[in-house]
Amino acid sequence: MPKKSKIYHFPVGNGDMTLIEIASNDKHFRILCDIHIRESSNRKIEGFDEARCDVIAKLHDIIQTDGDDRPYIDVLLLTHPDEDHIRGFAKYFHTGNPGDYKTISNDDDYDKIFIREIWSSPIIFKRKQANHSLCDDAKVFNKEAKRRVKLYRDSGYIGSEGNRIRLIGEDRDGKTDDILNIVYKRGSSINTVNETYIQELNVIVLGPLDDGDFPEDVDADKNRSSIVMRWGIASQGRIVPTNYLLLAGDADVHCWEILHDKYQFNTAMLEYDLLIAPHHVSWRTLSKDSYSESDDPEVCDKAISALGRARESAVIIASSNKILNDDNDPPNYQAMKEYKSILSEVDGEFKSLATHKPNGKEYPEVLEYRLTVNGLQEEDGSDKTDATKTAVGMARVTTIQIPHG
Repeated sequence: MPKKSKIYHFPVGNGDMTLIEIASNDKHFRILCDIHIRESSNRKIEGFDEARCDVIAKLHDIIQTDGDDRPYIDVLLLTHPDEDHIRGFAKYFHTGNPGDYKTISNDDDYDKIFIREIWSSPIIFKRKQANHSLCDDAKVFNKEAKRRVKLYRDSGYIGSEGNRIRLIGEDRDGKTDDILNIVYKRGSSINTVNETYIQELNVIVLGPLDDGDFPEDVDADKNRSSIVMRWGIASQGRIVPTNYLLLAGDADVHCWEILHDKYQFNTAMLEYDLLIAPHHVSWRTLSKDSYSESDDPEVCDKAISALGRARESAVIIASSNKILNDDNDPPNYQAMKEYKSILSEVDGEFKSLATHKPNGKEYPEVLEYRLTVNGLQEEDGSDKTDATKTAVGMARVTTIQIPHG
């Protein structure tokens, strides 16, 4: 049976961790988008404060080992270096020279995951500032990313697996001017993974946005440097995507205002079948008003318009804690209602990872979709011989869209 592309959403509370698995040439290429592996989800820790999915165990169940017996992913994409997007990096992933990799000799721990290629924004070049403090895992990531950039800068060519890096977006201070061959500029199209061309893949880089794009009165922070990508994925052997995924880290309301203005005459660039609600269903993604401090917080029409390009039977994922009718933000109850309103126009579905407990599980499980010519098909995790329910019932006619600068 031909391999199918899939996307896995890991329940990690207020954080992001998504694995995209692309089928091409009878192989799978795996891109891990962000990491949030909490210590209490490790299988060896007892007395959890709550029932949690063991996401590191689930990840190892999905990925494979290479010829050197190393569990690996083809690409690690870090949308931005907040702790809830990079937690667990130092402990569970190999850094440094590939030749220094060592397997663990006992059965109680996991071998570190080998990262063939890193995708990162140029934020790795920024010095520590009040609005750019880094957690320990982010510091380790930055060191590894800079190591790989230096290897390219010194040699002038893409190195071996484990030494490769691609930067998403140019650095405004000129730190990428001499390495543009490993930079994907905003508006560019990506169809290679780990230096391998994949005809089934067409990723459009929508962000990170430049500091100069934002109004002067908007404070700089890591969220607005989030990588924003629209993934077009075709079924194996085809070239026209039938599934579009929109991933945007913690991109805030100002980012979506700018993207609305940029693509208002080419709105197809923002269309999606699956959206991970930015910033864990935060109200700040949809409004400039504080939900807790304003008597009548209003949504930003441009942000709603930009995020409202859902295709027929689209799915919006809440990668967050359980959404309650309170003043929390994120996740925010009113923001969830706004997303559900978007979906009501297209017969879509809002899915919360915190409450995804199939087959009577006591804890949230990984939410898995197959990406087919008929759209998204959810795997229910019970019996793989009969484990799908169709989220999109009819095949769609899809056109190839050209990026609009």
